[in-house]
Amino acid sequence: MTIDYRALERAVAPDALIALDASVTLAYLAGTEAVSPAAAWLFDGCLAVGRNPAVLSTLTAAELLVRPFRVGPAAVASVEGFLRYFDGIRLVDVTFPIAREAARVRATTNLAMPDAIAIATATDVGAAVIVTNDRRWPATVGPGGPTIIQLASFVAA
Repeated sequence: MTIDYRALERAVAPDALIALDASVTLAYLAGTEAVSPAAAWLFDGCLAVGRNPAVLSTLTAAELLVRPFRVGPAAVASVEGFLRYFDGIRLVDVTFPIAREAARVRATTNLAMPDAIAIATATDVGAAVIVTNDRRWPATVGPGGPTIIQLASFVAA
């Protein structure tokens, strides 16, 4: 696999607020997916060093904890530690304005509610980009919304 890091750098401007989807966060945490090196560039090369700030919805955090709860307490502690202490990531609660925007996103795109919440969170906080690895997401969610970046588009076989 080859990652086009130059294109990633162009897509994610320095200091741009990044919203994170569960799929890209799981790719980073797992480290075994085709997009994991690109996710590592994002988390380690942008967020951890202060190049970019990031937000993650608390609903996305809940999604990230499902598999660890199936595995056991050590896995839960690992993901909870990541969510609480990884520099550069701020958890955002789901508020009524976010819920309302999520309903609009879901109505217009037919995405699942957790995906719509992630996009609505990005829109609500003014994120410049939202990074996902979910190919079902549209390229945009309407005027004024964040640019949707699909990590897989930067990976070549």
